[in-house]
Amino acid sequence: MKIRHTLLILTAFLGIALLVAVSIQIRAELLDYQTAQRLAASNGIREQLLLGTEAFTNERSQTFVVLLDPDRRSGGTGSLEETRRRVDEFLGAAERELRGTTGVLGSTDAGLAVLARIRQEIGALRGQADASLTPAQPQRGGEFAPRWFQEATRLIGELQSSRLTLLQQERPLEPTLRAEANLRTQAGILSESIARNQALMSRALMDPGSVGGLEFDAISRNSGRAGLAWELIDGQLGSPLSPAVTAAISATREDYTATFAPLQQSLLNSLLSKVPPGMDAGQWYEITEHTLGNIARMQRELLGSSRDRLEATLRRARTSVLQWSGLLLLGIGAVIGSVLVVRRRVVQPLEALSQSMLRLADNDLSTPLPRLMRADEIGEMNDALRVFKANAIQRERAQNEKQVLHARLRETYRQLRKDLEAAAVIQGAMLPPASAMGNVSYRGLYRPSSLIAGDTYNVLRRNDGGIGFFQVDVAGHGAAAALVSVACHHTLSQAILTRPQGMRLEEIAAQINHDWPEDLPYFTMILGEIHPRSHQASIVQAGHPSPVVIRSDGLVEMIGEGGFPIGMFPAAAYERLDFEFGPHDRLLIYSDGLVEAEDQAGAQFSEERLRRLVRENATDTTPALLDRLDVAVRTWRGSETLDDDLSVLMLERLPERIPADAVH
Repeated sequence: MKIRHTLLILTAFLGIALLVAVSIQIRAELLDYQTAQRLAASNGIREQLLLGTEAFTNERSQTFVVLLDPDRRSGGTGSLEETRRRVDEFLGAAERELRGTTGVLGSTDAGLAVLARIRQEIGALRGQADASLTPAQPQRGGEFAPRWFQEATRLIGELQSSRLTLLQQERPLEPTLRAEANLRTQAGILSESIARNQALMSRALMDPGSVGGLEFDAISRNSGRAGLAWELIDGQLGSPLSPAVTAAISATREDYTATFAPLQQSLLNSLLSKVPPGMDAGQWYEITEHTLGNIARMQRELLGSSRDRLEATLRRARTSVLQWSGLLLLGIGAVIGSVLVVRRRVVQPLEALSQSMLRLADNDLSTPLPRLMRADEIGEMNDALRVFKANAIQRERAQNEKQVLHARLRETYRQLRKDLEAAAVIQGAMLPPASAMGNVSYRGLYRPSSLIAGDTYNVLRRNDGGIGFFQVDVAGHGAAAALVSVACHHTLSQAILTRPQGMRLEEIAAQINHDWPEDLPYFTMILGEIHPRSHQASIVQAGHPSPVVIRSDGLVEMIGEGGFPIGMFPAAAYERLDFEFGPHDRLLIYSDGLVEAEDQAGAQFSEERLRRLVRENATDTTPALLDRLDVAVRTWRGSETLDDDLSVLMLERLPERIPADAVH
């Protein structure tokens, strides 16, 4: 293949590669745009369903009260007919939105069928309610009221389920949108709980003597659900919400806490104690309507915020698609222009030089040389042969220097590897082998992520017969963490052996934390002791994972709640945890490299999986249990390597040995 063909093919290939890369990016942007379209469409449907559910909830309460008291059928803008119209309007809008998303969202036909069925059932239920409100038989309304409330509640649940199904199918990934979706769901639970109590409490206030224990239980459960909904809402306030949404939530929360919740509890207490409540059903209904109105305003703020964010996302996605499409067109023009420029400026001059060189090689000295009046590389090719040899010598010298440098680097790496292996042997020798001290046996599992690790542990016997122990996990990996772990090992070992009489474990931890140099990494630790003359043990937890106690009867429990790592806050205080540690009880201490070991998909081994493994094998011996734990982590990882250092220390209290001369 000639050079001209190679250059043209290479230019065309690079141009096509560029166009393919841009096309792939355009495809990704189109997918993002389609995702944004689906999210916007799903949000629009869910918004109409939410408004329809809210309106139908209001209709349920109004109809329930009207069935109990037909004189309340109309009331201005809040009349039952107006509420029904709003329900039909929102559900009809949801149905139109759903039809408009055919081809965008999946399961559109199934959603339309469910919505049509719900609307049909609502119409049938309304007809039954109207039939029960005949003036000739006023008692029929009261008889039909419980069934109306039950069936309407079921349909509200189906509407909420349809909305949540759409949310699960098109769940937003952006944190604020996800938080707002969760807030809308939780606000719906709150609104439904209050609306149920609106109807139930209205009935109780109309006829307090007819209310039984089941109604009181339902009111209490609804109140509890509302409180739980507020806890869930409060848990979402850490997300970056808009000021308007935050203000709406705060206003609704203040109204609920200051007015509605105390009033509801007061009325419930009055009804339970058979004391006249001092408020009739109409007043209660109006106060509840005010609270539900606040929740509705909060929902609308959330809906408006989500709608604005999704529209902004859709605009950005559309703009990005247009920009990349324009770049594709520019790329096509650039490829065509590059081929023409390469052919005129490179291929044709090279062909002329090649023909002249071939004639010169045939000793055709009369052949004319091309007249290339250029100052670029092709114009300089005639001068290149003069310096080719010098350049070749220079390249050879540079290559030899590179080889010498590579040899030195290999030797330096070999020596560094040898030093690290020696350091690993020394670090491993510092760990106590499996053994027993008095009536306490212990065994460890130690797997560093590299040659040397930032994890260490030790078990020591004091002069008073007590068994002291610790486990340390230094922040970071590699040589720096390993050196700090050696310092920690020495410091804690000396602190246990030279512990002054009467000095408590938490004081030792606080002293080490106070004296720890600021320029050294912090570390987490468990520092503990097993009392020699009682079935008690104590630990101090400093940012370390919570240990596991395996009781002699197979019961498994986690102890400890955290604490600050050593070296993070000089003024930190620590607490001692005392717990029962009898014969055949075992204490499992581990570093976070165990529970944070990730599989190929990035999922962590987790404390829950550790507790389950220990619980299932609680009757195994300590060596067998540690082997199972090691195999489980290796299997979970799918690899022999670790991303973080892993160490486990298990201590077991042995049965008391009875001296030979003991008096029975």
